[in-house]
Amino acid sequence: MRFGKLGGGPSSTVPPMSLNTPRPDDVITLPEAARMLGVGPTTLKRWSDQGRIPHTRTPGGHRRFLRSVVQDFRSLVDPRAGMGRSNSPLSLQMGTPGEWLDRANALTDPDRMEAALLALRSTTADWGRAADLVVRDFVQGLRGRRTTGRLSAGGWTGLRRSLVRASTRAAGRLRPKVGAPVALLASPAGEDGEILLAFADTVLREKGFSTLEVGCATESEVLEQMIEEQQPHLVVLLADSGTDAATLTVRIGGVARVAVSCGSTLWVGGGAVWPRVDGAGHFHTMAELAAAAGRMLGNETGGGQAAVR
Repeated sequence: MRFGKLGGGPSSTVPPMSLNTPRPDDVITLPEAARMLGVGPTTLKRWSDQGRIPHTRTPGGHRRFLRSVVQDFRSLVDPRAGMGRSNSPLSLQMGTPGEWLDRANALTDPDRMEAALLALRSTTADWGRAADLVVRDFVQGLRGRRTTGRLSAGGWTGLRRSLVRASTRAAGRLRPKVGAPVALLASPAGEDGEILLAFADTVLREKGFSTLEVGCATESEVLEQMIEEQQPHLVVLLADSGTDAATLTVRIGGVARVAVSCGSTLWVGGGAVWPRVDGAGHFHTMAELAAAAGRMLGNETGGGQAAVR
């Protein structure tokens, strides 16, 4: 769930797949989509249940797919590579996230971005590892191109928004159980923090948390009030390496005090060099966040990436 910035009310949720008022012939049924992909309806049903391909449902509960999304998904993966078998990796014709850079124009469409993310997720152990690949190889590559003038400010904004929206949709597919522990997410950074928030939301929901996303550049007083009101099990602050140390110091002090008084666990990370504060755990990657969240809820044991420390 996403909350508006600066203490605003809840914003509208993003639907699992935006139909964007398509032409009638662009919305297709499950059997039609299965034929396009060269697989059986049962296989496609399983993939959609696993969140691997975007879809929506009619009021009667029947699955519907966008023809354009199915075409993009078909170009991203080779069904003969054994997508339905957990021991067989996907064959990504689009390549790694680093290779997405050469096809970035197509990914300004959130539907196509979502198909790419879901296909990538199918090749990794969890959303934490998938997010790290995207941030390291795709997002950082885009920032490099922006710095050197190879990507315009408008191009960067369009891709950033597409990535955030696609990741938010992916998070929306992961429905926590009733009574799941709550994680409150916020970032002291500006718009660039949206990517980290969207991925952290997906990572934590996959591990079993219900999430409250406060947003970016939220005032400390508002964030502290939210913690007191919501009494979350976990508070996660994220900022990228470009966030200045003074901002981080101001944000973490009051939040840490309130979190401790409310009995909430506080974790900070996202690439920024956070100051050390008693009671705050630190993580460097989304994979570390995923592993620690899994251990906190008891659905993972030791091994894998380092825990929050």
